[in-house]
Amino acid sequence: MPHRRPPRARTASRLVRWAFGLACASALTACGGPTAIRGEDEVGFDDQAMSTGLDKRDLQKLLHENLKALQASAVIERWRSESGPVVAVVPLRNETSEHVDSALEALTSDIETVLVNAGGVRVVSLQNQATIMEEIRRQHADGFAPGDVARWGKQVGARYFVTGKVFSADERIEGERRVQYMMFIQVIEAETSVILFQHKSTVTKGVI
Repeated sequence: MPHRRPPRARTASRLVRWAFGLACASALTACGGPTAIRGEDEVGFDDQAMSTGLDKRDLQKLLHENLKALQASAVIERWRSESGPVVAVVPLRNETSEHVDSALEALTSDIETVLVNAGGVRVVSLQNQATIMEEIRRQHADGFAPGDVARWGKQVGARYFVTGKVFSADERIEGERRVQYMMFIQVIEAETSVILFQHKSTVTKGVI
């Protein structure tokens, strides 16, 4: 029969191991090891650029500037005079080398939310139109043909489409790098394919 330590001995042993682990963790922190934090706990942490790549803050800034221009444009007055026309938002096309497709999908919902809360239009979600969304994704890389836009508008009952793209320009010299990211937003009338609004916003990131 194996020898078993008394309960007090086992408890003391666990306490020793716990204290040793705590001391090791404290030593790592004191020696400059990485520490997990929340953004709101560190002033300016959410504003710092971790790389020259596109991040959430960049995309939100680009979108905010475009939507601000849209809300001040003549197309808004047109929508108000039409008593709630139906608008559909097409996911923005990614023409950068960044893997931000899922983030751009999320921006679609942000645009829809702004349009809904602003009033004046009715928003139809293309995310619920699986067949059309698949077709749009397949053709979106080369832009929209006028006939396609009119047909999609009839299929989903949308009179207008909000769409756009994100693209970039990259410059390097002597170890330094500057990348300009641009977001381009358009409002297209489905029946005529006429562009009623367009605006471009820019954010620059670099390593100097």
